[in-house]
Amino acid sequence: MITKIRRRPFIKKSLLATVALSCGLAVPLGLTTEGETAPPQTLFTNVNVFNGADNKLYRDQNVLVEGNLIKSVSDSNISAEGATVIDGGGRTLMPGLIDSHVHFNMMVDGGPAGLESKTWEEIGTYAVYAAQEWLKNGFTTARDMCGMHHGMRKVIDKGLIAGPRLYLSGGCLSQTSGHGDFRHESGAVGQFDREKTNTINLGITRVADGRPAVLEASRLNFAGGSDYLKMMIGGGVSSEKDPLHSVQFTPDEVRAAVEAAEQWDTYVSAHVYRDKHIQRGLDLGIKVFDHAQFISEKTAKNLKAKGAFISPNTAAMNQDLLKHPVYGNPNGPQYPKVLAFMENSKNLFDVLKKVKPKTVFNTDIVFTTGPRMRAHIDHEKYFFAQGIGNFEALKAMTSTGGELAALTGENNPYPGKLGVIEEGAYADILIVDGNPLEDITAIGGHHQWLDAPPRGPEVEPIRIIMKDGTIYKNTL
Repeated sequence: MITKIRRRPFIKKSLLATVALSCGLAVPLGLTTEGETAPPQTLFTNVNVFNGADNKLYRDQNVLVEGNLIKSVSDSNISAEGATVIDGGGRTLMPGLIDSHVHFNMMVDGGPAGLESKTWEEIGTYAVYAAQEWLKNGFTTARDMCGMHHGMRKVIDKGLIAGPRLYLSGGCLSQTSGHGDFRHESGAVGQFDREKTNTINLGITRVADGRPAVLEASRLNFAGGSDYLKMMIGGGVSSEKDPLHSVQFTPDEVRAAVEAAEQWDTYVSAHVYRDKHIQRGLDLGIKVFDHAQFISEKTAKNLKAKGAFISPNTAAMNQDLLKHPVYGNPNGPQYPKVLAFMENSKNLFDVLKKVKPKTVFNTDIVFTTGPRMRAHIDHEKYFFAQGIGNFEALKAMTSTGGELAALTGENNPYPGKLGVIEEGAYADILIVDGNPLEDITAIGGHHQWLDAPPRGPEVEPIRIIMKDGTIYKNTL
């Protein structure tokens, strides 16, 4: 039984229509008018269901949505007088997708320097743009992994702008010279002025050294509505001050974050690549490992035994990355890291297929907008599925992503069930052309990345997008 379901209040059609049209979106369907008490119903008929958990399609199904929940799934006719009926025409009905690693406050142009130069209004507007784009790409839930507090989530949940459900880390925790320390290197020769950087002033990152500082930074995140914490415990590729081999934070500092998270009944997620850094994180109580592409079979088995999750972004493992103007530049500071990353991540897919730890889907896109951003999303879907198989990839994008969302415990902003098509789950639903278990292009996957032809904001094979019982797209 689902308990403590937080139902979004109904909104007058006139208001929502105005907002939707101003954002260039379809008017959400199925809302009640003011004064009605019965929740609206939508009945999907003649659909084949991928439920998010089983490697099969359930043929000739009917799915009834009432309010923001799935009320019934049946191969028999469902009686629902007054419901809005949508004939799926034999297409696939499946859960809305879950992207377990996004950076909506880092979608500005110009890289880290661009982020430092932007006003909060511009950063926030880019974030709204990103939220709308992700929903159009079929993602009804996203896990923001650095820099977003709950302001935009409140506006999305009121129905005033379109966007996915958001799970938030708040400001990512970094030590001085760690992966989340975006301050200019020139400041290291003197003393950093921590009050004069955008990323720190806006809470996008939190540079903390020592146990008391880590506890304070963690608690500030929870004060801003964070659902869990993100901590940089190893070096990164895109950053300049920290080599990949660097070990970041002391054991006591990591334990401080883990304790702060446990006091809120939630978890710490780690930015990490190297195998021994993953093992260290497991020993210190970390439950989710983002990136983690260098993981060995032995460590993957340990991760699985502990019930932890791995969240790898895999498109960067493609040799096409060397065509990128920044990461593929032989004279650039990231180039040696990129080569080391590619060499050390080449066994990831084999490990994931053999061990099958809890794996979620991850795009990790930053500082990219428009057609290039869309091409990255499309290729991440495709390359991930090529690496571990369509079913495992789809499960990572749906039911396993829902399990990770539930790891926030009593801190969960959406305590219902996500990522599955079953009675009582949230009504986050896609209808797509074709069978994604056989052809990942049914959800927009594309074999090209940097050389892909540009496309507009709509993913054509995704015909219906419903989130929380509201339809945001219907091209049937």
